[in-house]
Amino acid sequence: MKVASIFLLTALVLLNLSGNTRANFLGRQAQCPSGVSGCPRIYNPVCGTDGITYSNECILCVENTKRQTPVLIQKSGPC
Repeated sequence: MKVASIFLLTALVLLNLSGNTRANFLGRQAQCPSGVSGCPRIYNPVCGTDGITYSNECILCVENTKRQTPVLIQKSGPC
């Protein structure tokens, strides 16, 4: 019985840790439209890795282009 309990506990710990990958920690890259001169005015906020909330992914792309910095999306929704 103890062996089964230890096995199940170890399996739960490993499953819990498997979701904490480095790629998830850093964020994901914004999907930037090519050839579009403006962004839609649709409010779909994203939180950048710089701690700033952007109105949508397109706005984040524009700011990345202006600043020449690779700000990624940390999560969907406001920071």
